[in-house]
Amino acid sequence: MAQVLVDLDDSGSQRIVVQTDHPGKMLLHWGVEGGANYKGGWRLPGESARPDGTVQYKARALQTPFKSGSGGQQVELLLSGGEASDYINFVVKDSSSGTWYDREGTNYHIPLTGSVATMSIDEQIPDAELPDLPGELCGIWSYIKWEQAGCPNRTEQDSQAAYREAIKELKDFQRDGHSLEDLWNVAKGGIKYQDFVKGSIPRKQESEPAPAASVPEELVGLQAYLMWEQAGKPDGANFSEDARRQLEQQLQSGKSVQDLERALKSPSDQAQQQGQQPAQGNKQNGHTPQQKAEPKVEHKTEPAAKKEEVHVGSSIGMSGRNPLDLIKTDAPLLSEATTSKAKRALAPLLDAAGRDEACVWYRSFNLGNKSELLVTVHQPEGQTGASTITLVTDQPAGMVMHWGVKKHGKGDWSPPPKDIIPMGSEQATDIAWETPLEAADSIQMQGDTLQLQKAVISVPAGLDLTGLTFVCKSKDGTMWWRDGGGNFNCPIPGPKSAAPKDDVLAEFENELSKTIVDCEVNSSAWTLMHRYNKATELLDSVLNGSPDEVEGAMASIFVWLRYSSARHLTWQRNYNTQPRILGEAQAKLTHKIAEAHGRTGGTAQEWVRNMLGCVGRGGNAQAIRDEILNIMHRHHIGEKRGTWMEDWHQKLHNNTTPDDIVICEAYIIFLENNGDNGAYWRHLTDNGITRERLEGFDRAIKVEPENYPDKKDALIGEFRNYLKILRAVHSGADLQSSAEAAGGNLPGTAKGFLGYVLSHQFDNQILPLIENAVEARTELQQASKGNRELLYLDLALENTVRAAAERGSGASGTGAAALMAPLLQNLVLSAGDNEELAYCLKAWQALPDTVKTGRYPAKDDALKATAVIERIRRAISETSDAVNARLQPISSAFGKAFKVDDWAVELFAEEVVRGGPAFAVSLILSAMEPGFRAAAELGAWQLISPVNVTGKVVVVANLHEVQDKVYEEPTVLVAKRVTGEEEVPEGAVAVLTPDAPDVLSHVSVRARNMKVLFAICHEEGTLKEVEDKEGTTISLQTTAAGGVSWEVVEEQAAPSGPKEKKKKKQMTVKVPKWCGKWVVGMDDFKEGVVGAKSKNIAGLRGKLPKEINLPASVTVPFGSFEEVLNQAANKQIKKELEAAIKNIPVEKAEEALSKCRDLVMQVEVPEQLKDDLASQMKEAGIPVPDSDERWGMALDALKGVWASKYNERAFLSMKKVGLNFLDLRMAVLVQRVVPAAYAFVIHTENPTNGAKDEIFAELVAGLGESIVSGMVPGSSLSFYAKKDALDKPEILMFPSKSDGMFVPESLIFRSDSNGEDLEGYAGAGLYDSITMDQTKLKKVDYNGDRLMTDSAFCLDLMSRVCKAGFAIEDALGSAQDVEGAVEEDGAITVVQTRPQM
Repeated sequence: MAQVLVDLDDSGSQRIVVQTDHPGKMLLHWGVEGGANYKGGWRLPGESARPDGTVQYKARALQTPFKSGSGGQQVELLLSGGEASDYINFVVKDSSSGTWYDREGTNYHIPLTGSVATMSIDEQIPDAELPDLPGELCGIWSYIKWEQAGCPNRTEQDSQAAYREAIKELKDFQRDGHSLEDLWNVAKGGIKYQDFVKGSIPRKQESEPAPAASVPEELVGLQAYLMWEQAGKPDGANFSEDARRQLEQQLQSGKSVQDLERALKSPSDQAQQQGQQPAQGNKQNGHTPQQKAEPKVEHKTEPAAKKEEVHVGSSIGMSGRNPLDLIKTDAPLLSEATTSKAKRALAPLLDAAGRDEACVWYRSFNLGNKSELLVTVHQPEGQTGASTITLVTDQPAGMVMHWGVKKHGKGDWSPPPKDIIPMGSEQATDIAWETPLEAADSIQMQGDTLQLQKAVISVPAGLDLTGLTFVCKSKDGTMWWRDGGGNFNCPIPGPKSAAPKDDVLAEFENELSKTIVDCEVNSSAWTLMHRYNKATELLDSVLNGSPDEVEGAMASIFVWLRYSSARHLTWQRNYNTQPRILGEAQAKLTHKIAEAHGRTGGTAQEWVRNMLGCVGRGGNAQAIRDEILNIMHRHHIGEKRGTWMEDWHQKLHNNTTPDDIVICEAYIIFLENNGDNGAYWRHLTDNGITRERLEGFDRAIKVEPENYPDKKDALIGEFRNYLKILRAVHSGADLQSSAEAAGGNLPGTAKGFLGYVLSHQFDNQILPLIENAVEARTELQQASKGNRELLYLDLALENTVRAAAERGSGASGTGAAALMAPLLQNLVLSAGDNEELAYCLKAWQALPDTVKTGRYPAKDDALKATAVIERIRRAISETSDAVNARLQPISSAFGKAFKVDDWAVELFAEEVVRGGPAFAVSLILSAMEPGFRAAAELGAWQLISPVNVTGKVVVVANLHEVQDKVYEEPTVLVAKRVTGEEEVPEGAVAVLTPDAPDVLSHVSVRARNMKVLFAICHEEGTLKEVEDKEGTTISLQTTAAGGVSWEVVEEQAAPSGPKEKKKKKQMTVKVPKWCGKWVVGMDDFKEGVVGAKSKNIAGLRGKLPKEINLPASVTVPFGSFEEVLNQAANKQIKKELEAAIKNIPVEKAEEALSKCRDLVMQVEVPEQLKDDLASQMKEAGIPVPDSDERWGMALDALKGVWASKYNERAFLSMKKVGLNFLDLRMAVLVQRVVPAAYAFVIHTENPTNGAKDEIFAELVAGLGESIVSGMVPGSSLSFYAKKDALDKPEILMFPSKSDGMFVPESLIFRSDSNGEDLEGYAGAGLYDSITMDQTKLKKVDYNGDRLMTDSAFCLDLMSRVCKAGFAIEDALGSAQDVEGAVEEDGAITVVQTRPQM
């Protein structure tokens, strides 16, 4: 026996005495809970609280020897001050025999509140002596036990308790001698769990442990850094040896290298490495299940216990798969996959109806078995004669129309007037007639003859009829056809309207949208059942080839179903649906959605998957109707009208809907709170159900719920089970219901991850929860294609991830970086178009661990992180924009037709994004980006053109839309989008943007030349402050640190007279004449013959170091284009071109200029020009096109450069500075495309700060057009070097571009005009340079590039680029704007240079 005595004194000190009469050499193996800086788990008190002889065991526990005393042995502990704790945990070991004693497999857990506890000591192997349990094994075991229990619906506490029970059972099996191999065999299905539990499986011995590993140098460095920090960061101190010794001791004590790595690199553990003991747990394979020897044992908390704080937690170490393997390229769009399908028999008639002006309404209905019914309504011109309603079908069975009419104010169905009843019809009832369809034309389909059936009803003008309503049946009465469970309806034209179409329907062009709106707006009887049946029919129509635009069709159906699930559409109108029938409609629709998922790909498949989240699983909905009555009978609750329970019973009986889930939850809360009506109403209103909605049901609920105190616990249990039934029918994406339904479909590789998620769904350690959920989703990807149950489970796991991310992102700061990888992978799994997202994930995974954990990144690492963050943010924006572009037009049109509240329509696409996985990633970006920018020593602003200005704030969506605008007063533009190729509008003194055009892009160069402040703002809140001043005049000042400050300026009273405009400085351009040659070589690159690009290339010959190459070049000189126009073959084109360029209006310039470009591309190039070009190219060593096809491509490129003089940007730019647009002449420089691994642009004077002693450069993979053109968003590798230290360049920004521009072996035709390099005018980049072969955008993976992985290579390359710029400036005697390429072998070629503007 043993007893524990706890005494408390007035100071709060705790004296603990553990006594035992057990013989042997006893050790107390102990730790405490609570105390100063308590972080959870076992805490190990400091030296002052450790009795003599105490040693630390594996950094997990303390071991103190018992000392002999009166009546046996005892240990006395004293916990004072900050060591005072809440509990002591311990087990006892007899070190003489090696026997451990505990409390039935767990720790003794004694509250330190002043008490005496007596206990028996039983022999037990402690957890510390058992082999570590892999986390995946724990998850699978928990899942198996949940399945064995019948997949019960569990609370959070029940789930976590079940997970701990699974671990306890595993440990018990270990104590019984079973090996990990035995347990894995059960987990993987090799042995049935039931057989194993019965003890029929032979035990295996564990293998000998592997020898201890050496400590990696990376860990030694990190531990040394932490020790250095803890010591106060002393100058010159070296803690490497001490760090190595500490880590080696930990290895010797039983820890693995992986344990050390996780402890050092996990954000939650680094503080513990600096003096606080870590919370204990099994971290093998990443899971952190609660254990019972070293970790604390879960115990019931006191009622007043505080809610646990959310933490990031420790990573499970996700699978090391290549993110690019997750790119969805295996399934084509349905429209491509079904081109071989048979055509629809009625397609020609449907097309004819669409073209027939007399056909004022038509609709096709799917009858199943690949047959259709086409209904058309024809009205004569002038509306004076009879209208004709025609039914045509390819249904092989003889068909009869059972029909009536609709009249104004007469309900849904009235008998037809006798004068419109066709011959051969018979009266079926008082209000309905039956008309047989007669044989019509036959058609040929794939060699078979199909007989069509037809019926025609003629309706004279002037009858008070609004429509025809009908169903169809076979002539033998064995088959009936309806429209989604309801009647078919078509309008009858009235005398007052030009057409019978409702104006709402006239807004829609495609048949699918018309059908949806017609059903929602014009159906008098309409419920969820009708909607689901119609959706099934429409999906089937799309899957069988109609309409052609599959992605748009799937998006439309998704928008429709989402409006329904959000209660914006009626769930019940003039029709009662039994639960069984509703459940069948749901099951039918969800199986059809799953089929569609298996037959689509890309974004079409994304919309299909999202549909499933809008519809419950359906199935055994009859249980809803039956079980509520059973509950009432079992508890003797009477079916008394006017009581809450009976009112709800009647609603469930007639029209159960997803509202019933919320109602049931609210009633459970009502019961749990002892009949608190406030709690009941709070839950209802929080979930969108108002009193008005309850009272508006066809079977209204108008009274308050009744409380049954004597039945409370029983009813809570009953209704929790009933809630499971409701969720199974109405809420398919519920995690537990989905996991249960997945059953045998679940891949074995997903079970461990899913078991963890089920047990930790609301855990405060969110990282392992998210990682396990994402790993489970990844394992489901292939198996879930077309599988309804796995798709529902996938949706439920996605929802779990989103909820966890929202719980944890705000509390974790830069530590949120640990969440980025799993959340980004979660988005990759969900997105239909996921290629760029997969590259972003790969880039993030390649970052240093100090970045991925959000702790201690060096400046260089933080710079790399900010580049990847920029790429991720751009990808998220593109994802959001794509959702908005596709869904918002559909939702706006549908919302208007359905009369949905304006706010719901306006926010539709935004809510889809916010409810999806992209939003969780954006939360993490916002949480961590400021910290990384600070570590990289980057401010909120990036200056491209530093100028101090004053102007009025104007906010625009993008710079392009205002580039031709003239602002009458100085204007500060805040432009959300800037690509880099725009023109700065006249009157703008500043452009501020969150976008990131390259520093050397066209717009950047022009901004600097125009002395316009151009700055990028990387912090949303900072830019928002400026945006909020729209209409206000502000003064902007640039700072020496590269920032921007501003203040509001009091506006001066405007003068009373008219404002006098400043006179523009008139610029002129010399118009060169044609030199008489079609092509000139480099020796003839002279003033007035060619432009500055050609002249500078020729001028550099012999002046550069040998390691800098110049390309062979020839030029089509000034005036050649004008001479081509003078050729007889181009006489008419010249005439049309001269007419097109006269008086081009600024507001419609692009329209006129586009016509000019089209005309230029039609000119016929003289044969002599082609011959001369071939001759000069051959002489210069430039490859000559070797076929007529290749020559055609080359001459098209030449004409494309000529045509580029007629572009809007150039037109506006020249007009702004007063240059005559007609004076521009275009020479064309022809070169072989350098096969570039990288391309660069150099400014030999730093444009960002005006420093003349610095060289600034940007470098990208592929062609340099991705820097200067604005076609490829994102930043380049930007760097600078002092001219007296060219070997020491410094990186300013790592590359974040998603794409590079690449071209095969080819020629390039470069613009070389007389208007590009005028003093005071930044004309560079206004005109095109075009490759003979098409340039292609390809994804780039910079984080796998040598620029990022080989620092020595990167430094050398940057240095050589800077030296090339310096040499060119020195050769030409002025600052230069240089473009060049780096070949695979590292050779540098300068392709063009011009004076820096």
